[in-house]
Amino acid sequence: MRFFVSYARRDNSADALRQIAAMVPDATSIYIDDLETHAAGVDRVKKVVDALMSADVFIAVQSTHYLKTEWTRWEFETALQGRAEIRALLTDGEFAHWGDPGWPWSSDETNKRVVSAAR
Repeated sequence: MRFFVSYARRDNSADALRQIAAMVPDATSIYIDDLETHAAGVDRVKKVVDALMSADVFIAVQSTHYLKTEWTRWEFETALQGRAEIRALLTDGEFAHWGDPGWPWSSDETNKRVVSAAR
């Protein structure tokens, strides 16, 4: 399975991102942008978009700033419109699936706007 990890850069260090990668043992590939090697001349945005579009599982990393940036909101909205299974990695290290009672953004007004826009 191919995983795409969406996260707020300011809330996640490289060490935290490596720990997240280690939490997904059943992945054939895990795309975490800041852990990728980006060669000179490579279109980084295209690489992110391609990884997102080909993912089987989309993981949104819960944090203070996750839905406060335009880029992570775009990733989240795009995932909602796609075919990937959607999960959230909660602050306690557990995973929640879209629609589960533990879904972290169900009462967040920003999330309501993102979800409304995606429908």
